[in-house]
Amino acid sequence: MKPYDKPRPIVSPVEQPYWDFLRKHEVRLQQCSDCGVFRFPASPVCAECDSRCYTWARSSGKGVVFSWVVFHKSYFPSFANELPYNVAMVRLEDGPMFIANIVGIENTAIRRGMPVEIVFDDVAEDLTIPRFRVV
Repeated sequence: MKPYDKPRPIVSPVEQPYWDFLRKHEVRLQQCSDCGVFRFPASPVCAECDSRCYTWARSSGKGVVFSWVVFHKSYFPSFANELPYNVAMVRLEDGPMFIANIVGIENTAIRRGMPVEIVFDDVAEDLTIPRFRVV
């Protein structure tokens, strides 16, 4: 595997399990033990009910495209060879919004409401990035 030269996520202790599950090709999100709301990104307190109790529940990883942009300019030199590339907001069936790339599709074919699912991109031995593909 070649070295990963793009910016890496800054992972807080409360988010570490999310990234650990991605390495196992599992989508798990915090789910409030009191009100049942899924939350992303991870947080020590539920924004809905202020509970500090949660579990790491499995998510289907399925959702729909809410919005997207296509970048034609490289703001980081490590992305220059990928231009143009998309960055999408995807609303998961579980509720949370994700920001990620949609792969395997022309940028001009992306549409609002398009059904997608998470795929796992093992970019380094210690890092898996979630992306989406059309279902």
